[in-house]
Amino acid sequence: MSVLFRLEQESALRHALERDELELYFQAQGDLHNGRVSGAEALLRWRRGDTVVPPSEFIPLAEKSGLIVPIGAWVIDTACAHLRAWADQGLAETRLAVNVSARQFFAGDLESVVSEALARHGVKPSCLELELTESLLMHDPEATTALLHRLKDLGVSLSLDDFGTGYSCFAYLSRFPIDTLKIDQSFVRDMVTQANTASIVAAIIGLAHRLNLHVVAEGVENEAQLAYLRRLGCDEIQGYLFSRPVPEADYLALLASDTTLPGAPQTAAHTLLLVDDEPGILSALRRMLRQEGYRILIANNALEGLELLAREAVQVVISDQRMPGLSGSEFLARVKDMHPDCLRIILSGQADMASVLDAINNGAVYKFFTKPWDDAQLRERIREAFRVQAALALANPLQP
Repeated sequence: MSVLFRLEQESALRHALERDELELYFQAQGDLHNGRVSGAEALLRWRRGDTVVPPSEFIPLAEKSGLIVPIGAWVIDTACAHLRAWADQGLAETRLAVNVSARQFFAGDLESVVSEALARHGVKPSCLELELTESLLMHDPEATTALLHRLKDLGVSLSLDDFGTGYSCFAYLSRFPIDTLKIDQSFVRDMVTQANTASIVAAIIGLAHRLNLHVVAEGVENEAQLAYLRRLGCDEIQGYLFSRPVPEADYLALLASDTTLPGAPQTAAHTLLLVDDEPGILSALRRMLRQEGYRILIANNALEGLELLAREAVQVVISDQRMPGLSGSEFLARVKDMHPDCLRIILSGQADMASVLDAINNGAVYKFFTKPWDDAQLRERIREAFRVQAALALANPLQP
């Protein structure tokens, strides 16, 4: 961005409020327990004539110039005006979140801005949520804690945005009067296929719940992510799967339509996942098992298998060893970490014995069969695997 262009943009932004060029869009959040809209995040948009200036361009400019303080006050006041209008229309009480920048937090008389907006529009304080970032909270922890408590005394909710990407300090987290943690989309994006990322997400959710905090996952874009978050016990999601940021009329239409999130996966007592890149092997396995009564799912590679495991309740998985991308042993090692309740069987030729034996020794594989396999023996071992899995489920009824 050239200096001249930046100065022109800054000058135009200074007049955006008086020219009524700013507006709020709303991105709905979905409750993973009942599937319904639980609230929304208000997102700022700037329209200059027929052009919509991307937030990535004007928000940093507003921060640097200090304009974020009056603009942030406008956002809070406008959010409260929307809440008042929705209540007057007879809509059910909803929660609306607004982002608060570091500059606005420390230099914008935030406590007065919030209290005056709530009083001006007669809004119930618990309907307004202020979203703060980790880096903001860690700037001056002592002063931050004091201001957060004063905001809580007003009755508003507080959420910690983009958790895990900043300066997470668990000691301070226990002192801040936060109500909600928002998991950053960078973790959500990879958690279905990356065991380490899945562990981080599970740990965040577990930590938050032990601290009596609500958890919202951002950037949810597909049903595999949704199902896995539901299995991990996440409370809410936000992302394109449920709703993009939309104008007020579209958000109200979403509320009126009673749209719900896709339902929880149906648990089948005997669901078997077959993973192989060779159609002939998959066909042979299906023929062998057609009289067994299993619900059979098919994946042509490891990544497809991981997505199916995130979406579906699977008790037993059978994988070939030699596949492009992740090998069977590498795939089952991830399954062990991400879906430990699923029993794992591998099929392999003699040439792959070393890596398979390593997987067995590391506990990633429950049973191992060489090709060609004996049909009767494999069928019996699959039945045994379902019996063992059922016994483990009974012994650990709280496991997701």
